[in-house]
Amino acid sequence: MSIRWSLFAASLLGLQLLAAGQATAQTVSSGAADSVLKQVIIFGRHGVRSAALPTATISVFASRPYPDFGVPTGYLTPHGYQAEVLLGTYYRDYLLQQGLLTGNDAEDAKHVYFRANSIQRSNISAAALAAALLPKASVPIHSYPLGQPDPVFDPVAAKIVTVDGTRAVTELDGVYGTSGTALASAYGAELSLIRSVLFGYPLATQPPPPVPSGLVDPTVLPIPLTANTTNIATGNIINAGGIASTLYAADPFVMEYTDGLPLSQVGWGQLTPDTLSQQTRIITLDFAIQVGTPYLNRLQSSNAAAHILRSMEQAVNGRKVAGAFADPDTRLLVINSSDAYVVGVANLLQMHWLLSGYQQDYCPPGGALVFELRQSKSTGEFFVRVHFTSQTFDQLRDLSPLSPRQPPATVQLLIPGSKHAAVDLDLKFSDFARLLETAIDFRDVQNPEEETPPGPLTGVPLN
Repeated sequence: MSIRWSLFAASLLGLQLLAAGQATAQTVSSGAADSVLKQVIIFGRHGVRSAALPTATISVFASRPYPDFGVPTGYLTPHGYQAEVLLGTYYRDYLLQQGLLTGNDAEDAKHVYFRANSIQRSNISAAALAAALLPKASVPIHSYPLGQPDPVFDPVAAKIVTVDGTRAVTELDGVYGTSGTALASAYGAELSLIRSVLFGYPLATQPPPPVPSGLVDPTVLPIPLTANTTNIATGNIINAGGIASTLYAADPFVMEYTDGLPLSQVGWGQLTPDTLSQQTRIITLDFAIQVGTPYLNRLQSSNAAAHILRSMEQAVNGRKVAGAFADPDTRLLVINSSDAYVVGVANLLQMHWLLSGYQQDYCPPGGALVFELRQSKSTGEFFVRVHFTSQTFDQLRDLSPLSPRQPPATVQLLIPGSKHAAVDLDLKFSDFARLLETAIDFRDVQNPEEETPPGPLTGVPLN
């Protein structure tokens, strides 16, 4: 899928650039006036957090100390919580405008479902969205205990799928060759940029200065692209070597900017918004390696996609479907996790996006696939509209108020293989279901009879 994905993405680039020019406005199809919004599934990433790895682990990659976010490693920051509240307020206003929410929070709460994967930042992000979407109601967040793998998001660590490492590596070889040498060349600009930031010298310096004694340059480490044999989890099946090390060394940069830290602390003052965005190409490359090829994509994303599809089928048919989220009368589902899972589901349907200020297919903090199930007033037919929605870098940094008049960046997504009207990208639910069923490998979907959904979580700290 990576080859086809890349070719298809290139063919769509012109369309997406046009869309990106309007990325700060809610994209509305021409059929909106003739339809009723019946269900929304927000499948999104957690908000702004501290660095993904402990400072003691990544300090070997940089010549200066990383800034302190004031919360434990990987936790949602207070700033990140506020940004999620603002995003939830936007969703509330939009769904009130669309008639999916009534404004009676106590009644609306009977028809919502919130679920998060079992890490603090996702739990608290979901809680922030719930507090903004239904401010006068108490809404439970469903999650397994912290650290227990959720099979919907991480079927690998939850051991509901078995990884064939040889098959995974063989497919990667067909895309990138037998080693990552070509990747180091293809992404040389990004690796050089990150190296200059980590070791504190102007990017144009030639030759680059030597790495200070006792430190490690992650940008020149080997990229083996072999199968991991320990700590195997969704998004960590392949040993990406230097790509992964560089990703973790640079991981704090986006969080420093979006958490509102002084610019002198964003990449130690060496990154502009443009170069901040450019260096995230290492993140999207890592996802292409980990969840981009057909086998790895289906293996890791089929279970989540099946839950999304079954939840929509419930709303269409009005009958309980085993293996769905919540109940048939649930109108709003907020499913909060991490960027790798969001990108993985998008890859199954070959959906791509380009929002102003971001790299193609980058999923920022709080970014989400938004699945809208609509019903035509005139024909009664159900159809699907999919958006990618995210606050911009500056909306996150500045904690900008959001509303349908001042929305986050949003673009409606094209799903290849579907039939669209000439004037919009909506597709019949039957076509959507067919495409998703074809993309899913149901051998990698958990047997609903063996599934025990998580209950409401309690006692998860903000810091």
